[in-house]
Amino acid sequence: MSDRDDRNRAATEARHYNPYPSEFLEREFEIYDLLREQLPIARSEVMSNTTLGEAKGGWVLTRYDDGSEVLRDPETFSNQTLAYPVRPWIPQAIDPPMHTSYRRILNPWFAPEAMTKLEPHLEQYANELADKMLEKDEFDFVADYADPFPTVIFCELAGFPADDYPRIMDWKNIIMHGGDGHRRGHDLTCAKARELGHDVDGDDGLTNEAALAARAAAAGEVYQYFQQLLDARRESPQDDLVSKLLTAKYEGERPLTQEEIEDTLFLLFMAGLDTVASALGLMIQDFAQNEVKRKEFIELMDSDDPSQLSQAIEELVRVHSIVLLPRRVTREASFHGAVFQPEDTVMVPTQASNRDPEAFPDPNTLIFDRMPNRHLGFGLGPHRCLGIHLARRELRIALQVFHRKCPNYRLDPNKTANAFGGMKGLASLPLVRT
Repeated sequence: MSDRDDRNRAATEARHYNPYPSEFLEREFEIYDLLREQLPIARSEVMSNTTLGEAKGGWVLTRYDDGSEVLRDPETFSNQTLAYPVRPWIPQAIDPPMHTSYRRILNPWFAPEAMTKLEPHLEQYANELADKMLEKDEFDFVADYADPFPTVIFCELAGFPADDYPRIMDWKNIIMHGGDGHRRGHDLTCAKARELGHDVDGDDGLTNEAALAARAAAAGEVYQYFQQLLDARRESPQDDLVSKLLTAKYEGERPLTQEEIEDTLFLLFMAGLDTVASALGLMIQDFAQNEVKRKEFIELMDSDDPSQLSQAIEELVRVHSIVLLPRRVTREASFHGAVFQPEDTVMVPTQASNRDPEAFPDPNTLIFDRMPNRHLGFGLGPHRCLGIHLARRELRIALQVFHRKCPNYRLDPNKTANAFGGMKGLASLPLVRT
């Protein structure tokens, strides 16, 4: 095939770029490789930065250096992308200097020292989940382990009652996964749309209007939940994030407003319930199909040098990156030959950046001692993941506990995993012990 043909194929892929349907995942890395080679700064006519948002034009960046440049420049590339169901989340959707002040409040609660104190509890809960799951020889790794492990831990940290776990997960799945291939997210969104009086056809087809209405309704219910929780904590404070936010002060001067606290809780709610679970599912799916790398990882777990396991976790995050990082252009800007206009969306898919061969030699191979490994799996710049220290510990402990108890497993040949796109992951992963 000629270079012109390849470029035309790349232009077509860019024009119709939509990483949210699960079908995209079947050709994900092939598409990103083609774009990186032919159109690394690619114009899309239909790209949206939300699973349920209206399609609009934008740009897709597939080179590591380009993505890093955008993420480091919040003045030109704002993190407030206008894709929030109620109000922008704090501090994710707030840019410096206000962002810095909000992060200063939250950082101590997610610092390495605070997260290290959690490790015994993380170990205990991971062991409880694994023991219960492994009472069966066939199990769903996501439903039985990857989903509840980080979610229940986060609910405890935040102060959400454990009994609320089922409805918290349902809210999350409607808001995040109504249109990306996540089966339960889709079913819940259809049910919510019907409840609101929208027509849903026999094949559970959702109009964009109905899906957005369902998402907004679920978000509204979450905010009502926060209001009730905040009222309860005002009367009876506890050692949790909800209570701490009630006593926090912006720049050390004034208490946070009700809306500021609610918008901060909403960010923590969304970020704490999905990312680690999604990454765990993808990692175990890969290990189930790659016995050599699985055994290599298990050997590292028993290494006398803990830094080797830490390096392995970073490499797993690089290879199994899940986040799309959209940014909104604030002013006309020339960017390596392209001209970005105000309000354009610029998408930095970490799945592409982290497999750029210019930044990561042999990028599609797990190399557990890869150095350097400055991947974008946790983001970059001022909006780098607030919960990075918690996420690293949860990933390490979850993988260690599972593999100590179940070193040999494979994909269930009679069932299929449910993959979803966008901030990608697995809604189910049927496994069999071997």
